[in-house]
Amino acid sequence: MPEHSIFRQNAITAYKRGVEKAVVPRLISWPIIVCLWLLLGVLLAAGFLAWYVQVPIYVDGPGIILARGDMLQRAYGGMVAVVFLPPDESTHMRVGLPVDVQIGSAGVLMQSTIAKVEPGITSPDTARKRYRLDSAGALLITQPSIVAIIRLGTTLPATAYAGSLCTAKVEIGSQRLLALLPGLGNFLGSSS
Repeated sequence: MPEHSIFRQNAITAYKRGVEKAVVPRLISWPIIVCLWLLLGVLLAAGFLAWYVQVPIYVDGPGIILARGDMLQRAYGGMVAVVFLPPDESTHMRVGLPVDVQIGSAGVLMQSTIAKVEPGITSPDTARKRYRLDSAGALLITQPSIVAIIRLGTTLPATAYAGSLCTAKVEIGSQRLLALLPGLGNFLGSSS
């Protein structure tokens, strides 16, 4: 008994010709595909850049420029500022760290380094007595602090700036730019 197929012979040959040639539906156009690949490349480049770029970490603190006759002025040979920094940053403080000092609220901006870090944590009362802070300077220190002595040099006239209030930003290390994103800061940590 010959086998009879339910399909016609010309239908089977047409099907075999169609199987050899795959047809893929075109869902998006070529310019969009190119743009998506470019976007992926830009995102990867931005990710690598954010991973390798380091940004500085600063600690801020108020300070005062000491009077001309003060013993610290003579010891360091020029204008000196006493800066009061948060006690939780004591592990990062050391001589030679770079400091940006702004004298007054919108005054002169100077760059210097820490000349000395007083050992231990200083109470507000001890700081007022040791550095002979007047009423304006006494308001600077309201909690226990780390005391840093900053040499400002001789470029500014000491008589004009003695007793001026200042703000210091001490650079204590650096961290990856990517660590600034919320949630990633604790995961990536910071490097000094």
